[in-house]
Amino acid sequence: MSDENKQHLQRYIDRQIIKDNPQRITEIAYDVEEHFSEYFRGSGLKAQLVAPSKYSAILFQRFFEKSARVRTAVVISDESGIVDEDDTHKKEVIEYLDEISHKYASLKSYEDDVIENFKNNEEGIEIIIVVDKLLTGFDAPRNTVLYLAKDLKDHNLLQAIARVNRLFENKTIPKTSGFIIDYSENAKNLDRAMKLFGNFAEEDVKGALVDVGDKIQELEQSYSSLHDLFKGLPADDEAYIQHLGDEPERRLFYDSYNAFIRAFTECLSLKDFGTTFKHTDVYKRELKKFTELRSSVRLRYADQIDLDEYKKPLIQLLDKYIDAKGVELLTAPVDITDPERFSKAIKELGSDKSKAEAIAAHTNRTITERMDTDPEFYQRFSEKIQKILESMREGKMSDVEALGQMRLIKDEVMEKKDDSSPDQIQGVNGASIFYRNLKENFAATNLSNDQYSQVILGLLEVLRVEAIVDWYKNSEVKRIIANRIDDYLYDVVKLELGIDLSPDQTRNIADAAITLAENNHEIFAL
Repeated sequence: MSDENKQHLQRYIDRQIIKDNPQRITEIAYDVEEHFSEYFRGSGLKAQLVAPSKYSAILFQRFFEKSARVRTAVVISDESGIVDEDDTHKKEVIEYLDEISHKYASLKSYEDDVIENFKNNEEGIEIIIVVDKLLTGFDAPRNTVLYLAKDLKDHNLLQAIARVNRLFENKTIPKTSGFIIDYSENAKNLDRAMKLFGNFAEEDVKGALVDVGDKIQELEQSYSSLHDLFKGLPADDEAYIQHLGDEPERRLFYDSYNAFIRAFTECLSLKDFGTTFKHTDVYKRELKKFTELRSSVRLRYADQIDLDEYKKPLIQLLDKYIDAKGVELLTAPVDITDPERFSKAIKELGSDKSKAEAIAAHTNRTITERMDTDPEFYQRFSEKIQKILESMREGKMSDVEALGQMRLIKDEVMEKKDDSSPDQIQGVNGASIFYRNLKENFAATNLSNDQYSQVILGLLEVLRVEAIVDWYKNSEVKRIIANRIDDYLYDVVKLELGIDLSPDQTRNIADAAITLAENNHEIFAL
């Protein structure tokens, strides 16, 4: 061997010894664990850690197993050939693989199980530790972070980057890009790889090297866009809430707020951001302010927005100012069916006017959702709400009086308080609904109140007798019920009570009764 080759070999051996040094591996493992735990643990997003050797991969795994903060697994090839008794590194690898072999039918079945768990179980293995395997052709869209403790070169480096640079619809934290944390010399290697493989798919490695300054600019732009929505307004929550009265304006606010969270979360995941950006605390305070504003706006206008995906980023971003319980309160939907929580949330709003309008918005949402089940009842209360709002806005009714009336209406709607039907009707489950809503169909007849009540109870009995399991989904059963109602109207209303109903009247009554019954089918559940 020439002297030049000997020197080259010596340099390689020295570098490999340094890269496999247990102290180095421990320090990298600690940093990986801290980074992943802070930004991604429990989110459903995963990571790959590329170790410089099989021995290092086992050292990494032993560290994570002992710490037990992050769920990890090793996927490496088996050792082959004769192992020297003095080769402690290979012996360590063989011993670990033997441990696996005792638990699984084969290394292949172990690998298949690990890969399946990593790709498809969001609560399963979070970091997969590899050396050469799974760097190319491994498709796991939730794979988000690539920790490089090994030098990768040329095509292998580009392929590895492509593995984490896939978008993924994640429930907790949106994946907008992949992250590469380099503990080796891969930034230098990437430039060479890009030059060598100029025809490599651009979208796979787009943005592989991110300038922290560019990301800070994106963050500052998202921050400015959020503030610009309220330019020229008094720095007052009430003014902001009123400004967001139009749905398109609120949608713009929600989108701008979410863009700010995404940009801030991405920046905090970057290694140099903390030392480069000097306004982190200011931005966190502003984010807390806008988070509370969004909660008030959502309450005021009864906007139904799924905020689960923002809980974890908010906890990460605002841990200095607000705890996990506080984030849960700010992101959990306010439901009018939870009186205690709803009342508490309403109290947090500023003015009586905002409180009255918030109660009206939530009550109207409930009315809209339930309108088909009892149109006469809900339409009546919808009109009452509209009249109160108009009177309040025109100054004909004080804000505090409007608030009091809205609270009464909200209770009446939620509890379905209505004294317009007689006692004999109110005593039968569901009868009031038919009594209220079929009255107009019988308006042209000369039925007395008692007779009308008996007709309604008779119709209800026909429906109860004919209703079978899932009857409202069965067109044949509904046809039979329509015929039974037709017979009842002829036999009882026409012949017994002497009320002459035209064929059109009979058909309209039957259709209206069946529609009401369908929209309240739980009343007739067996």
